[in-house]
Amino acid sequence: MISKEQIQQEIEKTLDSLNSVKRAQANPFLFTRIKARMNKKADGWEGVFSFISKPAIAVAILLLVMAVNGWALWDGSGETATADSSNASVSELASEYNTVASVNNYDYENMTNE
Repeated sequence: MISKEQIQQEIEKTLDSLNSVKRAQANPFLFTRIKARMNKKADGWEGVFSFISKPAIAVAILLLVMAVNGWALWDGSGETATADSSNASVSELASEYNTVASVNNYDYENMTNE
């Protein structure tokens, strides 16, 4: 076991090592740089980005985007999309662009295994 004298010597060594420690000093121009940054007027874009980066605004924008996406997915008619309505949509799109779906051009009845 360590004796009380050895413990006391270790304490003295530790305290003596702290006598030579100096206080940390900052860069002499640090304070002026901080003051200049605080007094600097924010330009237009910096002001916009600082406004958008606030947590409340960011969450509100996120919820707005999610609401617009949800509204875009819901067509507003109240009826759910069925296979018939989606087929009608495809045929309407094809007729609008004067195209014929490639499935309609394939002859399933006269297929040959080659």
